[in-house]
Amino acid sequence: MIARVGIATAGAAAVVGVMLAVRTVASGGPRPTLVEHAAPKRPSLHAAPAGDVAALNADVQKRLPGPLVDELLPGGRPGVVIFLKADCDCSKGFAAMASALAPQLRQAATCTAVIEGTAAEAESFATTTGLAFPFIAQPDSDLAQAWGVRKAGCFALVAPDGSVEAVWPGVSRPGFRDLAGRLGLPSLPEELLAGIPGAATAGCPLECADEGTASTGPAAPSSTETKR
Repeated sequence: MIARVGIATAGAAAVVGVMLAVRTVASGGPRPTLVEHAAPKRPSLHAAPAGDVAALNADVQKRLPGPLVDELLPGGRPGVVIFLKADCDCSKGFAAMASALAPQLRQAATCTAVIEGTAAEAESFATTTGLAFPFIAQPDSDLAQAWGVRKAGCFALVAPDGSVEAVWPGVSRPGFRDLAGRLGLPSLPEELLAGIPGAATAGCPLECADEGTASTGPAAPSSTETKR
């Protein structure tokens, strides 16, 4: 049984302030740009291959394991799950991007981060990044392995019954717009989307990335999962 390990309390306004900076361009007008993540700058942070979308959304049923359905989908609402990694600088940027959109997404869904790391590492990550929604810690990335997710930044939409409706291979403006549309939300604010990559961008490999082909079935609770 996996327990929810905490919620960071930083405000959305502070998150947006961290995400965006203004610079003057040659055309003369200022425009917002993401300070650290405007474009891939590290080998681990890169555009996700186009084939990842098809692979992650193959015609194989993905589900939340039973113990996680009530945990991540309280009140029978759909859920948004984003995979992050506690010791990944890329994930810090992804956490800020998702946190800025959290107030809009929470109108229609429950948002949860699945953080690879111990409870203490996940808690520190959430505090440092100002993560604006609940999270669980999974040291061995069991859920990511079950769903075939290989890198931080991947996110998914889960139906109230625990079945996975769609998986995106990395953060992107089109991906978040698609998510909002599937949730029946109005257009997301462009000032928040401005700091998010235009192409699906993934981060550091997760623990399960070198363990061979992952199963797409439910992940069995692991004795190494963080509990509280």
